[in-house]
Amino acid sequence: MPDAIVWVVMLLPIAAASGWWARARAERQRTEGTSANTNLQNDYLQGIRHLVNNDANRAIETFSRVLEVDDETVETHLALGDLFRRQGDIDRALRLHQNLVARPNLAKSHRDQARFELAQDYLRAGVLDRAEDLFNELAAHPEHADRSLAGLLTIHEQTREWAHASDVAERLARLREVSLRPAIAQYFCELACERLEHADDAGARAALRRAEQASRDCARTSLIEGAWLAARDEHRHAIRAYRRVLSQDIAFAAEILEPVSHCYDALSDQAGLLKFLDWFIDRASIPLAHVAKAKTLDSAGRTDEAIAHLSRYLQTEASWRAFSCLLELSAADPRTRLSGPLDSLRASLTHIIARAPTHRCGHCGFASRYLHWQCPSCRQWNRMTPIDDIRPDAQ
Repeated sequence: MPDAIVWVVMLLPIAAASGWWARARAERQRTEGTSANTNLQNDYLQGIRHLVNNDANRAIETFSRVLEVDDETVETHLALGDLFRRQGDIDRALRLHQNLVARPNLAKSHRDQARFELAQDYLRAGVLDRAEDLFNELAAHPEHADRSLAGLLTIHEQTREWAHASDVAERLARLREVSLRPAIAQYFCELACERLEHADDAGARAALRRAEQASRDCARTSLIEGAWLAARDEHRHAIRAYRRVLSQDIAFAAEILEPVSHCYDALSDQAGLLKFLDWFIDRASIPLAHVAKAKTLDSAGRTDEAIAHLSRYLQTEASWRAFSCLLELSAADPRTRLSGPLDSLRASLTHIIARAPTHRCGHCGFASRYLHWQCPSCRQWNRMTPIDDIRPDAQ
C-alpha cells in the first residue's frame, strides 16, 4: 500500500496537466464550433478513477493515451516516461521517448531533453553503446553537459574502461569546479591491478604513478605496491610501501597488519615484527593492532606477556576483539582454566567475530566482510573502511 500511495502522489501533477489539456482542447473545439470530444473526457475521468483505486499502471496508460504530443504537453510526456522508467517498465519508457524524438514539430530544447531521457532508458536497459552515443552528443550542450558526463562516467565504470573514465571525470570536475581526484586515483589503481593480472609490470608501474599524481593520499597505491613487491619476495621494500599507508589515510591502517606480518614471517624476523607493531600502535592504537601484538608474543612463547599486554589495554579501552583474544590465550594456557560461563562467552565471541562484517561504507552504511573500493550499494569510491571492533548486540 505505501508504494501505491507514492505512485498516486507522483501521478497527481500528470492528472492535473491532463485535465487542463483536455479542458483546453474541448474549449477550442467549442470555440471552433465542433462537438466536444466525449471520449477524451471519458478517458480523463477513467484515469482519475484508476488513481482513486491506486491502480498506477492503468492510470499511466490512460493519461498517456489522453495526451497528444505537442510543445504544450511534451513536459507531461517526459514526466510519464520518467514514471515508466522508475516503475521498471523500460520498454514503455523507450517507446515513449523514441516517439518524442521522432516528432518533427518539437522545439530543439524539448528534443534534446527527450534524447537525454532516451539515453537514461538505454542505460537502465543495458544498451550501453546507444546510451554512450547519446550522452557524448548531449555533453556538448551546456544545459545537458553535467548529467550527460555523469552518465558517461557510469558507463565507463560499468565497462571498466578506466582511462576513459578518468578523462570524463576530469571534464566533469572542471564543469562542476570540484575535485574528483580521489576517484580518478581509484580508476588508475583499477588499471594497475588489471595490468598486474596480465603480468604487465611496466604498465602497472605507469598506472600507479598516474594514481599517485591524481591523489598522493590514496592509500590503495601503497597497498597495491606492497602486495606486488611481496609477491616478488622483496619483503623489505614491501614493508616500506605498506608503512606509507599510515601517512596517506590512517582509516586504512588495519589493512596492512596481516600483509606486513607475512613479510616479517618470510624474513624470519619476529623481533622486527614486534618493533613494527609498537611503531604502529603509537600511530594507530586500534584493537586489531593490540591483538596482532599479543598473538605475535604468544607465538614466540611469551604468552604471559601477551596476556599482560591485552589486560593493560582492556583496562583503558573496551574491545570485544581484544577481549576475545584474551579469552583464547587464557583458554590455551595449561596453567589456567576458564569457568563454564567464560568458556561459553569465548565460544560465542569467536562465532560472532567469524561472521561479523569487517568493512563499512562511511557514506551509506553498507557492511561487508570484503574491502570493496567502490561501495556496491551507493557506488561511492574509497568510502569503505575497516571496522575497528564488533558489536555483538548488533549482529
